[in-house]
Amino acid sequence: MRIIASMAILAFGCAMANATDREFKDVVAAISDEFHTRPLHIPFFGLVNVVTYVARPAGTKHIDLAVFENLDSRDLPQAIRRAVGGAWKPFVQVWSHRETVLVYVRMEGRDCKLLVTSIEPNEATVVQLRLNPEALQRWLASPREAALHRGE
Repeated sequence: MRIIASMAILAFGCAMANATDREFKDVVAAISDEFHTRPLHIPFFGLVNVVTYVARPAGTKHIDLAVFENLDSRDLPQAIRRAVGGAWKPFVQVWSHRETVLVYVRMEGRDCKLLVTSIEPNEATVVQLRLNPEALQRWLASPREAALHRGE
């Protein structure tokens, strides 16, 4: 019985890992195509989404992650802006000597999605989060209280 349950959880984790949104895939593909690179493989990352789906930390329902290394990232912010398209709205943009951070937001039904890109001279990280806005607001207002009532 434990083997069947373990296999079901693993299959669910793999399905969650493949449930990546089109916009996230477009940004990852734009980076991959323009800079001739592929994101690093992160073993068992699908299991993170299984835990996230059950626990819903800070209102998070789903996480997608891509990490790129060894790339010349000078033109990367423009490539990301083109890939994101008009459905996403710029939320936060930070530029410094060593790092550029671009955060986009959009509403999808009752959920809020954040697309966060962190670009450094030789690497880039792209994260997309699907969030429950009410749970996130509770967590921001009172992290300790929200942690005690997780999953609601």
